[in-house]
Amino acid sequence: MRTLGLPLIFTLMTMICLPFMVQPSIASSTIYIRADGSIDPDTAPISTVDKITYTFTGNVDDEIVVEKANTIIDCNGHIVEGSGTGKGFTLYNVANVTIRNANIRNFQYGIYLESASYNFIHGNNISTNSYDGIEIYFSSDNNEIADNNIETSEWFGIGIYYSNNNTITGNKITNNNDGIWLYDALDNTISANDISANSEHGIELYYASDNSIFHNSFTNNVYQVYTESSVNVWDDGYPSGGNYWIDYDGTDLFSGPYQNETGSDGIGDTSYIIDDNNRDRYPLMKPWTNIAVLNASLFKTVIAQGLTQHVYVSVQNQGWNTETFNVAAYANTTIIDAPVNVTLTSRNSITVTFTWDTAGFAKGSYTISAYANPVPGETYTADNTFTDGIVLISILGDLNGDFIVDGQDYQLVKIAVPSMRGDPNWNPNADLNDDGIVDGQDFQIVKSLIGTTAH
Repeated sequence: MRTLGLPLIFTLMTMICLPFMVQPSIASSTIYIRADGSIDPDTAPISTVDKITYTFTGNVDDEIVVEKANTIIDCNGHIVEGSGTGKGFTLYNVANVTIRNANIRNFQYGIYLESASYNFIHGNNISTNSYDGIEIYFSSDNNEIADNNIETSEWFGIGIYYSNNNTITGNKITNNNDGIWLYDALDNTISANDISANSEHGIELYYASDNSIFHNSFTNNVYQVYTESSVNVWDDGYPSGGNYWIDYDGTDLFSGPYQNETGSDGIGDTSYIIDDNNRDRYPLMKPWTNIAVLNASLFKTVIAQGLTQHVYVSVQNQGWNTETFNVAAYANTTIIDAPVNVTLTSRNSITVTFTWDTAGFAKGSYTISAYANPVPGETYTADNTFTDGIVLISILGDLNGDFIVDGQDYQLVKIAVPSMRGDPNWNPNADLNDDGIVDGQDFQIVKSLIGTTAH
């Protein structure tokens, strides 16, 4: 383990103090989203109709200061570019702001938060900034930084100073000086990030304890990790596991939390030692891999026996490898259609449609669920299954699930006529002919069946 020399200590203290000492001045051409919701200047390529969602209509070569809380800033893929100074976005003493879909480059700080909490930084490309890609500074707590690409920062991809309870997840943090740097920062969660090819450290912590750091991939950094006066948790327990360390030299010959059962489980048999007070007890044998079933939905809660329905299953590859796996949907324990083979690249999702022919199913209640087969090296499998809820197979015209077509069903259709999905009076059970509309045809079906009961 390396030791800190005086030049390095001086450099680090300079970094810590710079937010106080060298706050870059805001150029006269800075764009503001004011606290009253106005855009200043009004010629900026940003539009809003409700003063909640702000959408970029073109590229920006100025700094942007967000003063209004409770806003969504959708950059719509446009570029926010500086000239080597200042901050791409500044959030100061503001909450519940989302910044997404931006390409931010060539500032000192790509995104800068100070005394700014409960904000969301999602899905941005942040590159070539001379200090930090994202800086979370001075009582900026409970922010979520997710699914960003952060690269080529001359200091840190993400710097967290004097700020707690932030979530850093699903980011690709590459080719910076340090990937992530924490100073006097507690109770942050750093998970499922790809931290690679940084010229100093993957992650570095000073006086930063009680942080949870797991499911990250540390590869090809000059040093994977360095800690100073910090005690942290480096795994999510067994069998969820810890982090992938490219320089881990252990083996995976046993399984179980105490490595007392023969057989590989994707987790190293010995800890990855960081220092005397920090160790990853359950290091991963390959970069974090996780297939999650996000949803399984059948729009109706009551369907007629003998009709065909669709079940929609959303799955996501949350890891950093391209994976191929099978997905299946079930009514209780009976598979409702042939499993579908899916290939997903890293961090991507897909919705699979299953066709359920209910002709062979008895009338009654069924629980709809979906399952994705775990892939090799997947240690966390709790989210491979998703249970949607109860669906009742009844008779045509029964909307409320009492196995009778009567005046109650008649009234339910009447209320829903006319409607389409998304309308406030839409009732999917009332769409009896499955044409996506509740109209007179559905009304006539119910009317003709009044008095029918299930046998």
